[in-house]
Amino acid sequence: MRKNETIAIVACIFLSLAVYVGSTGLGYTIFRPLRYYDVFSLVIAWLGFAFYLWRNRVKS
Repeated sequence: MRKNETIAIVACIFLSLAVYVGSTGLGYTIFRPLRYYDVFSLVIAWLGFAFYLWRNRVKS
């Protein structure tokens, strides 16, 4: 894996954790379940990342 792909993976994981903690209130308020638009945004981000990886594999 190249440096750009590693940075993208770390960024997706970090942003996913930030969305999860921010949406659920984990650790700082009463826990509430993930909302649908939070799940939708996570799915879109990870699908975009998967498309990026797939597109670069096809080019190689």
